[in-house]
Amino acid sequence: MPLAPTQAIITVTGKSLNRAVEELRQALLPYADAHIVAVTQRTNWFTSFVGLIEIVAVIDYTPAPPAN
Repeated sequence: MPLAPTQAIITVTGKSLNRAVEELRQALLPYADAHIVAVTQRTNWFTSFVGLIEIVAVIDYTPAPPAN
């Protein structure tokens, strides 16, 4: 399914769930009126072993008006 022009995929990684959520909040700052449409955690055996949490989110946002 292709994304709409007002959607984006954000991927963040943190050493804990709290840190990953904070990274996601920081990643959303550049997007005006951003809200999360879908979110999931991605993992594999290595990231589980070293304790990394990766969050993948699809967001809707309001694009900036084109510069004239």
